[in-house]
Parts: sequence; structure tokens; C-alpha cells
Amino acid sequence: MGTVDAAASIGTDHTERLLNGGAADSLWRSLSSHDPIQAQNLTCVSIAKLIDDGPPSPTQLEALLILDEHAQPISQQLLNLYVEGELQQRAFERNFWISALRLCQSFFQAYDCFLRHIRHTADPYWLKRAHWVVVHMFHHRQTEFLLRFIRFKKRIPGQWKEVHETYRFARARGLAMRSIGVGQTDDAQDTLTTPEQQYIRLLLLEAINDGQFSPRDALWADGWFKRWCKLLHLQPPEAGGASHVQQRGFVVDLDATDGLQWASTATAGNPLFLDPSPLVAMIDKELTALRDSDALQGAVASASAGKLALLAKLKPVFDPTASRVARTEDRVPVDLAVQTIFSASSIIQVLRDEAMARAREIPMHEPQLEGIAISPLGAGSNSPANGGASAAGPTPMSIADTPGVVPEVWQLRDRSDSGSRLRGQTDDLNRIIPGSLLAFRENDTAPWTVSVVRRFRRLMVDHVEIGVEHIGRSPRFVKLVTDYSGDSSPEVADSTQRCFAALYLPPSARQPTMPINTLLLPECHFKVDSTVTLLSSDATYTLRLNEPIQQQFEFIWTSFTVVDKASVSDTAQ
Repeated sequence: MGTVDAAASIGTDHTERLLNGGAADSLWRSLSSHDPIQAQNLTCVSIAKLIDDGPPSPTQLEALLILDEHAQPISQQLLNLYVEGELQQRAFERNFWISALRLCQSFFQAYDCFLRHIRHTADPYWLKRAHWVVVHMFHHRQTEFLLRFIRFKKRIPGQWKEVHETYRFARARGLAMRSIGVGQTDDAQDTLTTPEQQYIRLLLLEAINDGQFSPRDALWADGWFKRWCKLLHLQPPEAGGASHVQQRGFVVDLDATDGLQWASTATAGNPLFLDPSPLVAMIDKELTALRDSDALQGAVASASAGKLALLAKLKPVFDPTASRVARTEDRVPVDLAVQTIFSASSIIQVLRDEAMARAREIPMHEPQLEGIAISPLGAGSNSPANGGASAAGPTPMSIADTPGVVPEVWQLRDRSDSGSRLRGQTDDLNRIIPGSLLAFRENDTAPWTVSVVRRFRRLMVDHVEIGVEHIGRSPRFVKLVTDYSGDSSPEVADSTQRCFAALYLPPSARQPTMPINTLLLPECHFKVDSTVTLLSSDATYTLRLNEPIQQQFEFIWTSFTVVDKASVSDTAQ
């Protein structure tokens, strides 16, 4: 029996118990014994049966609210599994995204049925619970907007029209500021929320849905918006103090089909104004707290650095006084086919393979990279890379032995020394999310340009356009070792050592100007002021890692200082 068929069978068997109020807890124990996708299917089938059983009743609404509270961990689990992965589950498995979408849409449709009933009744029971229905409708619409966000899907004007109309209804009935406790749908320390707060949370999320933010960015930002929306309010034009907001804040037009706009650019309609100053103050507070926190290590430090970078990106979105960074220079339109590689690991693999091919074809002395001798893996008998990698296990940018990365052909549409715009086709959108690394070149003999994706725009289905910022040219593959012992031969890596691959970027006098040596390395191996050993066939170099120039989820871009150099003959003695 398939998952959906099994869900239908179990859901039908238990729906009567769900309608008996307290029996919902027993039903949920049955649902939660399955994996999250099975639990989602069972829940959706139960919801469908619930709203199909005649006119809405108080028992049905109470059962739906209980089921909704229990389903929140499943919804969050599906979101996290899609964005982060877990154990044997890779990130960005589309079945988790589809399952989460079905779950929030099922709940939204059920609450929408109740709201349609409420609009046409004078029954005191329903009027007292109208704001509960609206809050939960907004919550599930927000989850759907978040899911569309992390798949880079375009806004649906009809959905915004429905959202605005629901908020208009709540405002007209005096429900917009009525509080409810929503259990696990908000932070435990402050579970009260209102229809207006949930509506504002929706507006904030869509305000950053402009192609600059990655799926993980979206999850983190929405977690902050869940708290920050409690500090914000929508004001009509005639409200006291609204003139300042109209000049320096946001406006949402309830007659339009989009979300927040800067008040200075909005057109007339049915506007409400939002003062972003409390939001900007909260961003500053979060920034200060992260910067002042005690020294962190490992994954916690990486997450903190990522959140610092995200807050710095969020602030200019909401701060009317923030200066907008202009392009360093104008782009020149072009139409060129370029070879393109996506992700740090693939770039490393291609550079490694190319270096090995050159070494086989032409015996050569190792090139000196501003005083550091680099050789391709396998070019010298003194390389310990294979032993180190096998001893330490795989890493996000580990040295692999199997070639096979083939550059893709994309179209370069415009360019300058500092950035470019490319178009292409991909069957995996998440390889090129904002913050990811890529390299491109015009032909086999041209140098590679290393870039970071800054903007992403989905043109249609699997055709996309990306804006990239150049961070370096002519990258080189290098081998680094952590906890390297100078007493042992570099031919064999100690079990406590970890050999990993990185990218070396030489100094550049062109934009982006970088007068110093830099490295791109995996964030799991980075710690400020820590040392790593760079291995070559004739020497080892001890490098001290400096403050990061830039940090993304995939990599750290940092400068370094050479603190020691030892020839191979010295270390062998």
C-alpha cells in the first residue's frame, strides 16, 4: 500500500475520534509514530475529512486547533530537513518541500472554510473566535510564502489580494489587535500574538524576497521576524505622527497585490504606514549581542558569523537612513558563452585535475605564488594528502581522487571588473543560491574568475539569471593540514591531522583590488589566529589565519600571515 493510500485509510479510521475533542491527542500519537512525510499525509487526510463533514461546527474548529498545535513540530521539521538536511538526509530534498507545502495549504484551506462561515453569521461563538481563525490563516500563509521564498518562486498577486482582504476584515471587525496564545507557533517566552502581528510578519518576509537571500537566510530572518513583529504597528494616514512615517517608512496598500513599499515611492490607494525604526533598533541590538558574545568555536561560531552577515544585509533593507551601495562601475553589455563551475568543492576539483594534467604533460618546476610553492596533488612524492584525507574522513571541501566535474556553458550578459550577470539553465536551483561560490572563464586558456552569487532571479522553471561579485582571479588549488607536526615526515599524516583542500587567490591590482595573498577555505577548518600548514613538494609553510574578509555558509575568505617555512629536507631530519 502506498503512503497516500495508507494515510487515507488511517486518517478515515481516526477522524471520528478527532471530532470527539479530547481524542485528538490520542490520534496525534498515532500520526507522530510515522516519519514526517507520513505524518503530514495522515494529517492532511484527516483535515480533508474534517471539513467535508457538513457545515462548520464548534467541535470541528476545536479539533482543528488541537491538531494544528500538534502539527507545528512536523511543519518545522520538514522545513529544517529541506534547508539543512539531517544525518543521512541531504539538504534540499524536494519531497520535504512538497510535504511542508501540502501541510500548510491543507490547514489554510480548512481555516478559510471557517472564516467564510464567520463572515455570514451572527453566532456569538464564532464571533469570539474569529481572530483565532485569522491568526492561524496568516500563520499558514506565512509558511507557504516562506516555502515559495526558499524555492525562489515568484509572488502570486492573487494570494496577496486574499491576505490584504483578510486583514481588512479583521481590522473592520475590531479583531486586528486581539491577542491569542498560539502554543508552539511562537516563542515559548512570549506566546501571545495578534492578527496584525502575523500580518506584519508576512509583510517583513516578503520585503526581503528579492533574490539576495539564501534559504537558510530566510529561515533565520523569519525566526527574528516572529519576535520583531510584536514591536511594529500599522497606522492609517490620519493617525498622529503618521507624517514622519509617511516620509521615512513603509506603506502597504490594501487595494494592491503586493506587500511593503517605501512610502516615498508608493502610489495612492488604501494605504497603511509602518514605522521601521523599532525594527532597525532590534537589528542593532542583535548585532551588538552577537559581537559582544564570548568566544565561540565550531558550528556555533560559524552560525554566529553567518547571522552577523545576515543582520548586516537585513539592516539596509529596512533602514531608510542606510546608504545604498552603488555599483563600483557600470557594466558593459556582452553576449559570451563562458565555462562555469558551481560550488567550492567543484572548483577545487577542476583546478586540481587541471594542475595534474599540466604536470603530466610538461615536467616543470613548481610555480612560486608570491613566495609559496604549490604543486598539484600527486606531483611530488612528499604529498601526504591522501593519507591525511583517509585518516580524517570526508570534509566539505575534502581532496577527492575521482575527477568528473565538467564545467557548464552559461551566457555572460554584462560585466565589469567587479561583477557580472549570467544566465543559464539548471536542474538544481540550490547550487546557485545567494552566497554560493562559482568560477567562470571564456575559454580553456583564459584564467578563471572566482565570484560569489549576490542576486538570483528565476526566469522560468529551470532558466535563471544571477548577479555575481568577483572576489579574485587565477585561483590555485592548495593542500592544507591542521595540527601538523613538524617532527613527522610530510609523507604520512598523523591520525590527529586533517588534510583538506583550499583555494589560493593571488594579489590583484584590478577591481576588486586585493594587494595581499588570500585563501578560500571551508568554514569548519577556520578559526581566527589559528595556524594551518600549507604543504608543497619542497617545503611546508605555517600560516596564521587572520580575520575573515568575508564569510558565507560554504566558505571563509581570509588573509593569512606566513609565520614559518621549513624545507622538506629539514623536516625529514
